[in-house]
Amino acid sequence: MDELFIPTKLGRVFGKVSGDPEAPLILAIHGWSQRNGWHSWEPLMGPLADAGYRVVSVDMPGWGGSDPVAPAVMLGPDAVAVTAEIVTNLGYENAVLMGKSWGGGVALSLALSKPGLVSRLLLTAPAFPDLNALIALTQPVLMAWAEDDPVISFDTAAKITAVVPDIQFVGYPHGGHSAAQKNAVDFAARAVAFLKQ
Repeated sequence: MDELFIPTKLGRVFGKVSGDPEAPLILAIHGWSQRNGWHSWEPLMGPLADAGYRVVSVDMPGWGGSDPVAPAVMLGPDAVAVTAEIVTNLGYENAVLMGKSWGGGVALSLALSKPGLVSRLLLTAPAFPDLNALIALTQPVLMAWAEDDPVISFDTAAKITAVVPDIQFVGYPHGGHSAAQKNAVDFAARAVAFLKQ
């Protein structure tokens, strides 16, 4: 994997990249805790790159190798705005967004606010406060959740699935708050099939 820095209004965003630079973009966004970062999505980067995508997994501003910002900044609309900047500053008109927990919520917010910028969504246990708003989502979604998720209840998956118009859901018995990553072999195969539809 190569390293890259992406300029944004919140400073330089660090990322790791796999795949052909000319291939369609999958942008991966991690969860909120400081244990998270670009490496959160590492188990899926290789398989998705091998399937014909350019996968960029980032440290969002304030995490890891990216420039520091106050944590409160990333709880507001700036997180969505900087994600849009990352896509365009990488030279793309749109991207598949891959998000975990808080990052999944950011991905959903961007998909709702700028639908032309987001082609599809790959999510694991997304944290999104207004589930009713998801009825307006126009992009296809593939979402994973683990029954033993200790952070956001597995029951939330059914609530999201009930309102999102175009969603495929896969539940796993185990995986904690990282269902897609902890079940990477199975989820990667499902993700490739979903992206090729």
